[in-house]
Amino acid sequence: MSKQINKFQSSLQHNKDYYIEERFLKNGEYFAPHWHDYFELEIVLDGTGEHIYNNKKYTLTRGSIYLMSFYDFHELQAQDDMKMLKLQFNENVLPKKLNDFLFLSYNRFCCTLDESEIQHIIKLFNILKREEQRGGLFSEILIKNLIAEIIITVIRNSSQDENTVIPSLLQKAVAYIHNNFREPLSLNNLAKHCNITPNYLGVQFTKKMGISFSDYLNTVRLRYACNLLDSTDLTVKEIAFASGYNSVEYFGYVFKNTLGISPLEYKKSLT
Repeated sequence: MSKQINKFQSSLQHNKDYYIEERFLKNGEYFAPHWHDYFELEIVLDGTGEHIYNNKKYTLTRGSIYLMSFYDFHELQAQDDMKMLKLQFNENVLPKKLNDFLFLSYNRFCCTLDESEIQHIIKLFNILKREEQRGGLFSEILIKNLIAEIIITVIRNSSQDENTVIPSLLQKAVAYIHNNFREPLSLNNLAKHCNITPNYLGVQFTKKMGISFSDYLNTVRLRYACNLLDSTDLTVKEIAFASGYNSVEYFGYVFKNTLGISPLEYKKSLT
């Protein structure tokens, strides 16, 4: 069974800011390593499985819940029939303070809830589904509050340590990457922007973010490139340069090494 990251999942269902569903997996069903351009939360209601979250293995049982961010990779295999609840959403759903916490955290948000907490999450999902179907006065506000409560429950159970948010130095570095990834960007000029040495920044970035500077930069660039492949008629060469790569060959190498297929093959798979 290949462990290569070979799938990118883009865009929420029905072009909405959030999507919920009850999910059933058959014994042995397998989802290869992939990443999303949205947040994804799942809770196991029945059955067992194995979840590999950023190369760390977790056993899934009733009450297992996890939240995946934009740059997280994961794969999943059911070890018997599984029943799960799934929530996908983008940054438009959450209040800014909570959104910033998720975006700038290096904590892995996964835990196992006790039975009372499981029932509470099920109740929140049921209310969320009801509001989605029926609507009503202030329904949009209620939906956002319900999603926020679900996310806060996961955060609180995953860690009580507020220091899981990355230091201000790395917040500055991450913000600079997201604002300038389309331009030539190296650890040296990022360190210069942050007024520290490249060696110190590289060590701290890997330690606090759980991923190297170069890998993080490539993740940001590839996510952008996939969006362009999905939504424009630009050539692969144009997309490579638009995404911050100064070589089409290197762009193709990084793309295939990360996602398992070439940019052109990815483009064809969308049709």
